[in-house]
Amino acid sequence: MDDNKNTIIWVTTIATIAVLAFFSVGGFLLYNSHIKNKEIEVKLRLEQEKTKQEIARSQSQQQLAQVTTASQETTTAPVVRKRRTNYEAELMNRMSSVPENNMVNANEVFEAWDQELNKVYKLLMSELSDSQKTRLRNEERAWLKRKDKEMDKTAEEMSAGRDENGELIGCGTGCGHASRAANIEMTKERTIELARMYDELHR
Repeated sequence: MDDNKNTIIWVTTIATIAVLAFFSVGGFLLYNSHIKNKEIEVKLRLEQEKTKQEIARSQSQQQLAQVTTASQETTTAPVVRKRRTNYEAELMNRMSSVPENNMVNANEVFEAWDQELNKVYKLLMSELSDSQKTRLRNEERAWLKRKDKEMDKTAEEMSAGRDENGELIGCGTGCGHASRAANIEMTKERTIELARMYDELHR
């Protein structure tokens, strides 16, 4: 009798552990799937923003070309052609060693792209005219505001809303990860955009 009772207890314990393990793994997989879906949504939204930025950049480059042409026509000094560059390709080659973004190395990936962004921004500022520097500086400030807004929006989508003070509630690790993913993606896109702008100066 005791043996049967012990057997039943043993079987029940194993079954309970198996069920708990099943639901734990299932919950983890569902959570990861949710995070991935949010990252996809962020990337789609950023692609739309990128299209708008490319249109604005094209208009800015046309204005830049007009300013450069006018400057060349009004000066009597010989025009020295700048060395043609392929900064974008060199940038992508350097960044090929940077791992893909995930929850473990997000800070490392952001730091790498942020350093490249600052580098190409300084290169541009060292070669542009005063009026062009002002325009680029204003564009950079506007971009930083858009980035902060997108990061906040992405985090809010992962939360349970906001309290009466406007603070996010029910915001676990998913909020932080989604916000960092948006930060990385926008910084990467902006760096590539400025690299193309630099190459445009040297054509």
